Amino acid sequence: MIKLDTGPISVRPKVKGTNEYLLTDGATLYFTLKKLKDGQIVMNKSTTDFEDGVGSIVLESTDTQDIDAGTYIYDLVVVRADGTRDTLIPQGRSSLYFVIKEGVKQGQ
Repeated sequence: MIKLDTGPISVRPKVKGTNEYLLTDGATLYFTLKKLKDGQIVMNKSTTDFEDGVGSIVLESTDTQDIDAGTYIYDLVVVRADGTRDTLIPQGRSSLYFVIKEGVKQGQ
């Protein structure tokens, strides 16, 4: 992601082994961004608005304005209405990296 840009992180996770979607009424989707070196949290966002099992965390320009360019680690967690907690990790991955790059400044 380019620093100060706006964009969504959208997911549509299913309950393992079923066709049931995790993101339903009463669930909350959390996005947490941490420094790679020390695990310090630099951003937390969440949503409870889902459509057809899709949840989107929208990153606004103000979300990255005070974050240094670099590589971070993130996680997406769903807490279902019944309190069950699911960490979303794509198949074949053990960790999720998120890169923030400096953009070209206008007029330079």
